[in-house]
Amino acid sequence: MTDTEKFRFCVAPMLDWTDRHCRYFMRLMTKRARLYTEMVTAPAILFGNRDLLLKFDETEHPVACQLGGSDPEDLAKAAAIASQYGYDEINLNCGCPSERVQKGSFGACLMLEPKLRQRGNLVQRAV
Repeated sequence: MTDTEKFRFCVAPMLDWTDRHCRYFMRLMTKRARLYTEMVTAPAILFGNRDLLLKFDETEHPVACQLGGSDPEDLAKAAAIASQYGYDEINLNCGCPSERVQKGSFGACLMLEPKLRQRGNLVQRAV
């Protein structure tokens, strides 16, 4: 059985909602869903309180960390740091249409920047 088959049900990353408490509650309802963190920006990981942003309870597995940002080097560094916390997946936000996210030049607007998408390989190599 592939990961896709195992986790047909995923709880999407929702800013200001899918924090560790929400994910813990969701995990009590089912063990067969992939849970996502709320989106965490690369600069927040690089310069903020990493434990506050990235720690989670082991019972949340499988859990993915979603990163936001537009600087490939910062994203690669943040992905490497996040992977040290034991996430099952590191996910790059390339689809959020929110104006709040797009003002930071990430999310869905990354799809308009082919050079930045191509440099996403840095993030893949970092984890």
